[in-house]
Amino acid sequence: MSDNPTDAPPVHRVTAFDLVSREPWAITPDMLQTITAIARRENEGPEALEARQGKPLQNTRTVTQRGNVALLPVTGPVFRYANLFTALSGATSLDVLAKEFTTAVDDPRTDTIILVMDTPGGIASGIAEFGQMIRASPKRVVAYVSGNAASAGYWMAAAAHEIVMSRTGAVGSIGTVLTVQKNGDDGSFEIVSSQSPKKRPDFGTESGRAQAQAHVDRLTDIFVEDVANYRGLSVETVLADFGQGDMRIGSDAVELGMADRESTLENLIAEFNGSTSGDRSMSTQNSSTAPTTTTEKPAITREYLAANHAELLASLEHDAHAAGARAECDRIKAVEAAGLPGHEELIASLKFDGKTSGAEAATQVIGAEKSKRANALADIRGSAAEPVPGVATPPAAPAATKEDPDAPLEERAKATWDSDKELRAEFGTFEAYHGYRRASEKGLVKVLKK
Repeated sequence: MSDNPTDAPPVHRVTAFDLVSREPWAITPDMLQTITAIARRENEGPEALEARQGKPLQNTRTVTQRGNVALLPVTGPVFRYANLFTALSGATSLDVLAKEFTTAVDDPRTDTIILVMDTPGGIASGIAEFGQMIRASPKRVVAYVSGNAASAGYWMAAAAHEIVMSRTGAVGSIGTVLTVQKNGDDGSFEIVSSQSPKKRPDFGTESGRAQAQAHVDRLTDIFVEDVANYRGLSVETVLADFGQGDMRIGSDAVELGMADRESTLENLIAEFNGSTSGDRSMSTQNSSTAPTTTTEKPAITREYLAANHAELLASLEHDAHAAGARAECDRIKAVEAAGLPGHEELIASLKFDGKTSGAEAATQVIGAEKSKRANALADIRGSAAEPVPGVATPPAAPAATKEDPDAPLEERAKATWDSDKELRAEFGTFEAYHGYRRASEKGLVKVLKK
């Protein structure tokens, strides 16, 4: 082995273009070309580029507070972390954006957060997680599309509780792209472990391109599923009607369900701060002669919720159905508990009529049992033999024992039961008579006059 360092194999230098090309992007083509062009300045390191800027790289994004509204700008291409490109291209750092969003949520002065959006999109990594943060916010989040909310930008906007368009704002560009460099373009060689045949796919081959295609297709599946879920629509609707990678502008986007309404930023701020004056930019002289307008709050109907808050409506309906099912189950159990042997058919009809309560079922069953016993007694008396002439009349039954009003109900009922033969013939069992007495004490027995 030679000791000459010039004999060492060349070391492949990781370039800015390498860093850009290794990530899938959800971004418009023109901005991706701009970023790629910057990245191809391979002879300029970070120091040279920072010298061109004339100052160190810093994150200067701020949140603006206007009344109860926090304005959070989302501009330029979106990167996962703050880096050199966020300074060079006026980009947004997703990491910083998430921190500032959390600060706005935690600020007690803030009722509403408006994401003021003009972005072509950005790196797909981290967008789904930030969208979940937006949707989980306890405070109202509105995405106001002042310019573009394209690709990853629309992914974020869809997670907001409402999307409001400027007349010329555009949304869409749903999908992901991956830019790759031909293997070995720099003259270097790579030795890849034989256990990992797919670690370095050859994009010049059909199998290599298929591997990359499957990767971006799966990312787009997640993108589309999130948009459909946030907008309360089906995946099929998003695929068919949301541009198929194209953009939709203003009222066209609203009509397709990609956004909720049109307005201006000033009108939104006034609306969420409780003002009814809308855009207050007109002069005092003009406003003195202009008609006064008021913003009427919409009636919160099912139709309104379906059109504007489909996810909330679905949640409310699910909870209502669950509560109704539990109440109906409890009602059926209470009706079954009121049953007595011989009244199964009556109980079955009451269980499934959808209205009879347990107490009402008990009253009907006791009434039916009493009627059944009365009919049985009448049948017995009707079929009894006539008295034999000359046979002495049996002595009269002893008078019913007087109940002790201070004794428990069961003792009082037992005393009457033991002393009244006809009562025993009528009810058959003490349990039936005791049930009748309990219902009577609660006022659940209604005696029908003949």
